[in-house]
Amino acid sequence: MRSMKVAGFNGVGVDGLAAAAEVTSGAFYSNFANKEAMLEAVVEAGVGEPFLSATESGTDAERRKQLNSFLTNYLTLAHVEAPEDGCVMPALSADVARAGEAAQQAYERKIGALAARIAELLDGTRADRERRAWSIVALLVGAVSVSRAMPDPAARKKVLTAAKRTVDGLVSPVR
Repeated sequence: MRSMKVAGFNGVGVDGLAAAAEVTSGAFYSNFANKEAMLEAVVEAGVGEPFLSATESGTDAERRKQLNSFLTNYLTLAHVEAPEDGCVMPALSADVARAGEAAQQAYERKIGALAARIAELLDGTRADRERRAWSIVALLVGAVSVSRAMPDPAARKKVLTAAKRTVDGLVSPVR
């Protein structure tokens, strides 16, 4: 999965995926019907993780603390500059958009679960929490994607700082 986070799904061939998994290409195909089935598996395993697992249980206070930590760590230069250690969404969203229905449905299900979990941890009416949660998810993925496309670290930081400030306002809106 690390190689896909760096090069994107279409930037890594089956041989590269197999080598990254330390298996032969034949072994790869014994586990996946095709490369797209691998994308679906990566989406299922990676989108929203480890945040979804970390917030599956615990008190509301503990889960909100996990949310704040997730949001703070997501919008950092470290995350932007080390895609192999970060979230799959910025690297794979465009690839999933060009993929088949199974991968797209897996992505929609997992990113929907992420937005729903974030919404659970926000205050306000259900509709307002859902709107803000989807805005947060879009800002996270978009800010990291845009920042990764910029060569200047100062410009990257400007994008991340603006996104973080907006996300903070969505988490704790001024009423």
